[in-house]
Amino acid sequence: MDERRARDLREIERAVVPTQELLEIERAVAPTLDEGLDDWVPVDTLIANAIQVMPETDDRFAEFFASVLDFLLREDLMVVGEIGNTGFEPWPSTTIEDTVVRVVRDCQSVDWFARGGLCWLASTPKGKQRVR
Repeated sequence: MDERRARDLREIERAVVPTQELLEIERAVAPTLDEGLDDWVPVDTLIANAIQVMPETDDRFAEFFASVLDFLLREDLMVVGEIGNTGFEPWPSTTIEDTVVRVVRDCQSVDWFARGGLCWLASTPKGKQRVR
């Protein structure tokens, strides 16, 4: 099954039967997308929004955070990058899985206190439309 078909099937499944996990992911996604409507979002914001749903002291926090970021990327709602000379600069193209692993690893390396220095997220047109 190609990726587009798999994504379409996941969307249908979510629309029909939202799971508890998906509801929790949405609780972290919604405020992040709100923030991204007018500006780039530091990963700190995504961490804070994930903590509102699942405390970072929970053993499952890293996995939950990874699920939230994966959802944002896989649904083409946001892209990861950094602030450079030209403004927001998306990271070079890699797989979603590799990007998620990199962000989680980097966040864990600073004990989830990114202080705006690890990466940023920018809303895609689809992400902005979802907020409106």
